[in-house]
Amino acid sequence: MTEPVYLTDGARPAVRVERRYAHPIEAVWKAVTSPEGLAAWFPVPATFELRAGGVVDYGDDTGEVLEVEPPHRLVFTWGGNQLEFALRADGDGTVFVLTHAFDDRGGAASFASGWEGCLLVLLAVLDDRPLPEPDRREARHEELVDRFGISEPVVIRGDAGWSVRIERQLVVPAATAWERLRELSLDVPNVLLSLSDGTGHGARLVVAVNGADEAQLPPATAWVRDAVRRAAAG
Repeated sequence: MTEPVYLTDGARPAVRVERRYAHPIEAVWKAVTSPEGLAAWFPVPATFELRAGGVVDYGDDTGEVLEVEPPHRLVFTWGGNQLEFALRADGDGTVFVLTHAFDDRGGAASFASGWEGCLLVLLAVLDDRPLPEPDRREARHEELVDRFGISEPVVIRGDAGWSVRIERQLVVPAATAWERLRELSLDVPNVLLSLSDGTGHGARLVVAVNGADEAQLPPATAWVRDAVRRAAAG
């Protein structure tokens, strides 16, 4: 199993997950493009018109097929996101690469760990085995947060000074995170704390400190990092 990759060199952030299946490319293509195949492993029901410009029907929403090259490539939209399925024959098996481009940097680990779970289900479908039990993959999510560097503070500078900020997905609910944050000493100026709905793993957290004095930036950065660590603890 290859590790998921967090990509930042394109127009948008993306995650890429690659798996090899011991099944011919035609079987994998059917499993990742047909309504009956997708129903078993894709997060929502989906039906594709397999032509460029075709509609993707998600039931409550629609997307668009941007590119299709059976049985090797499918590029399509889902909400504001873009997904690519790339398949290549590898001996008697198939390498399947799923790339998900998005604007939500803070959700990157959630997307990657979620797709890993989906592709485990796809493996069971292809092998004609019982499907694995649902798994929130919380420990894996936190591992990928660290691997992708999502918990590292981002410093933004402007005419009025600086802002140090972390936004990330949590695997705990907002109420739990808020109780942990209430225990923090607010010994830095101009603190912003925000908790909102996230990707489904838990709450979305934003912690930021704003200032103008350069001498306050290092302690503010440490405070932001500690606040997020406390709130996110499993």
